[in-house]
Amino acid sequence: MIYSEMKKLLFVFAVILALISCSTFKSGLTIPANQTFLLGEFNDKNYSADLFNKSNLTVNIKAVDKKSGEVIQSFGLAPRGKTKIYISKDETVYFENENGVDVKVDVTLSKGVEGMRYINNK
Repeated sequence: MIYSEMKKLLFVFAVILALISCSTFKSGLTIPANQTFLLGEFNDKNYSADLFNKSNLTVNIKAVDKKSGEVIQSFGLAPRGKTKIYISKDETVYFENENGVDVKVDVTLSKGVEGMRYINNK
């Protein structure tokens, strides 16, 4: 009887642990006109991000090496465009809005990411 209860408890614990470890983080990101959103400046783990540009304007995406400042990957996310990117722990992602109006991007992260802020475009 005790063995059966322990087995059930272990199963419930395993399910909860699996749900927690498989969680994702979704956010609606609004990038003000002529600003850039930085993601992952203080992050120390690799992660992925599903992106969906909800606006009617292109958003420029760059992954930049934290140490050298070298651009590792760069592309324009077209209006209503979707993509998935893989980010190294050594990279910071820049979401550049070079448009005169705000843009919106849905971002679904594979795990929590540390270090987010806005900067003015130069």
